[in-house]
Amino acid sequence: MSARSTLKRFTLVATVVAGAAAVVAVPLGAAQPTLQAATIARDPHVLIDAAGHPLYILTSEAGGKIKCVRACTHLWPPVMLPINVGSLSHSAAVKGSLAWVKRGKFRQATFNGYPLYTFSGDTKPHEARGIGLKLGAGTWVLVNAWARTAAQTPEKVAKTTTSSSSSSSSGGGW
Repeated sequence: MSARSTLKRFTLVATVVAGAAAVVAVPLGAAQPTLQAATIARDPHVLIDAAGHPLYILTSEAGGKIKCVRACTHLWPPVMLPINVGSLSHSAAVKGSLAWVKRGKFRQATFNGYPLYTFSGDTKPHEARGIGLKLGAGTWVLVNAWARTAAQTPEKVAKTTTSSSSSSSSGGGW
């Protein structure tokens, strides 16, 4: 199945469930969630969650400016911090700054200032089907766990970029 047909299928699902919660959160789990680096898509230093799922950023969200809202969050669930967790733990291989940004009444995990997401099309650990998708507000890329700065954070993975015909040029999210 091509990335474009996968995207269309998930867009349809997102449209059907759009009446549900405004943010489909992916909680990091335990009392102190742990992030680590792993080999994904031939890269040895991709940031993953405790379940082994790769984490993504939207390139246009540098500095914590959230643009993935409404239906977008059904395809790209934000990585939310549980209310009782003050910080994230990480393995020694993770070099960047972990923090959070306010998202409504909740807190979304960030890495070097970029809000973190998973991709609903990744159904197994270490699967990365969302690499390079262009959707309105930017391009979805994996997170470079070794990045010490925001400029180094987008992982440079050799993969064809796919565009959606439903993209929007407005910065207000979708």
